[in-house]
Amino acid sequence: MPAAWKLAASAMVVVVIAGAAVLTRAPEPRGDTTETEAFSIDVAGFPRGALAGEPAPDVSVALFDGSRFVMSEHRSADGRPLVLNLWASWCAPCRVEIPEFSRVAAENQQVAFLGVAVEDAPGPAESFAAEVGASYPLGIDDSRSVTDNYPFVGLPVTYLIGADGLVTRQINGQISGATLKAFIDHDFGPP
Repeated sequence: MPAAWKLAASAMVVVVIAGAAVLTRAPEPRGDTTETEAFSIDVAGFPRGALAGEPAPDVSVALFDGSRFVMSEHRSADGRPLVLNLWASWCAPCRVEIPEFSRVAAENQQVAFLGVAVEDAPGPAESFAAEVGASYPLGIDDSRSVTDNYPFVGLPVTYLIGADGLVTRQINGQISGATLKAFIDHDFGPP
């Protein structure tokens, strides 16, 4: 390999490593702010996703308590807005995110929460669910109705669905409880 190519390849490696270090660095606290206040996201300007404004596709999910969640039944019987979180037992960010979502769910009873394991096997998914102990129902996409109707590239992914049954937002990737609460307040209104 010519020396110029080696130099260019070395420079590219340095740029990639430096970029990764900047992107993964924790935000610097400002003044007397708390950790959750140090980083904020513009929820109003955040992309809403391809399904935003569309009726939430009807899905049927086997819950680990032995019951079923059916989206259309939720809308007619419960009527609360819904946070639909897609996860998998093999997903490391999901292991961090579900306990955060559990705290938000416990503090926001005016919003329903549902966690659905996708692209996962029933045994590992159920063991994972028991281990993380969510404060809201968890289940598995046994009929592929979620996978076929709610697009995702990676996990976790979260959909916010209004009380009117319309998807308000798709959030790709792991988010904190504080960020989820900001999205809920923006999309569904404060309690």
